[in-house]
Amino acid sequence: MERLATTCRVLGVLDATHATFGHVSVRDGDAMLIRGKGRDEVGLRFTDASDIIRVSLDVELIEGRDGLRPPSESFLHTWLYKLRPDVQSVIHMHPQSAVLLTTCGFDVQPIYGAYGRGAALAVEGLPVYDSSLTIRDDARGQDFAEFVGDRNAVLMRGHGVAVVADSIEEAAVRTLQLKEVADMNYSARLIGSPRTITAAEADEISKMDDPGRKLGSAGGKAGALAMWRYYQDLARATA
Repeated sequence: MERLATTCRVLGVLDATHATFGHVSVRDGDAMLIRGKGRDEVGLRFTDASDIIRVSLDVELIEGRDGLRPPSESFLHTWLYKLRPDVQSVIHMHPQSAVLLTTCGFDVQPIYGAYGRGAALAVEGLPVYDSSLTIRDDARGQDFAEFVGDRNAVLMRGHGVAVVADSIEEAAVRTLQLKEVADMNYSARLIGSPRTITAAEADEISKMDDPGRKLGSAGGKAGALAMWRYYQDLARATA
């Protein structure tokens, strides 16, 4: 539970969302652990282990302290776990740049290369789920999970983003990389009409996370964990 609480705090301090919105979950057998909502909820950046509850994949509270209950968008998480046995963690956040871009009908494009690893997400493609409503029931949860398919990150029109991974840490790093590329797209559009990278550049960027790379930053899981340590240090220094 502490790993999950730490992830919530880091994402909150680094402004991946606003107010008390957004949630992080991790698969726990045939259930999930997630930050509770309700009368006694706290903002993401103030989460501790006591704020984490255990919820069934049918969105029933299994365990948690008084004053907390499952988030209304638990269905976003549970249906991804049901349809994607490879997924171990789900994150849903409301980065302002992603909300504004999708509201205005702009895609998040690969507009840079070596600047940062968010480029690889844009190269893979970041489709937009065409609804700004809360994923608050089974029908919407299933529809959303089917839209996500085998992707690892999507945008949600006028709502936010959703990211999946096979660990909490990788999901958090992916979320912050998605925020980075959305922020850069938003800022670039304030200046003018951003150019997308070339096909040759995109091909190389798609391989930049190769775990077998011999120089520079580590790729694969080792690279994600190294980046996660940096984000934790940054959040501690910023808080």
